[in-house]
Amino acid sequence: MSPAVRPAAGLLLDFGGVLTTSVTASFAAFERAAGLPEGIVVAVLLDASRDAEDGLVGRFERGELSPQAFEAELRSRLEGQGQRLPSGPLLTGLFAGLRPDEAVWDLARRVRAAGRPTGLLSNSWGHAIYPWDRLRAAFDVLVVSGEVGLRKPDPAIYALAAERLALPPSRIVFVDDLERNVAAARACGMVGIQHRREAAATTDAVLAALGLADRDPPAKQ
Repeated sequence: MSPAVRPAAGLLLDFGGVLTTSVTASFAAFERAAGLPEGIVVAVLLDASRDAEDGLVGRFERGELSPQAFEAELRSRLEGQGQRLPSGPLLTGLFAGLRPDEAVWDLARRVRAAGRPTGLLSNSWGHAIYPWDRLRAAFDVLVVSGEVGLRKPDPAIYALAAERLALPPSRIVFVDDLERNVAAARACGMVGIQHRREAAATTDAVLAALGLADRDPPAKQ
């Protein structure tokens, strides 16, 4: 088989919205519980991030703002629009609805059991939302934006993840729920797959790209 048609050799997965249920659905649940208008959190965040460096969100995801500073700014912006917010940490409330998508975790396990290196490539909203012990047990490398000072879709973070996987970008499958992050991965030479909340479709696409589609899944330990 020529190098041009070789299957990919490694897998990178996003966290929120891929290894977990929908982030926007969790935000919406918070809004309903708090009596906030539907979609206002995302709208405020988008408005706060309209500059070359993606503003508030960009600074937070690169680790330039602490969770406390980010929450204070977000609370101020929401209250500035006349919204009354519940007490307690905003991030805890916003992400309270996230649940693991076990089918995608199983995909990562299956790929790694087949001898392919696996990694996490995630734009972080603080440290606390991650199940670190489980992630360290499931993946060979963890690239988290707030820890490396880079964020998707910056090409540099894809290059860093490829370096840590010890693979050229062209041999890596990358899965994310956001189209712009997938497009950036493709521009870097990776096989980009957009996860659309259907784990079965994502699994089929990933296994096909890795040349594992015809293999039986290993028995769970």
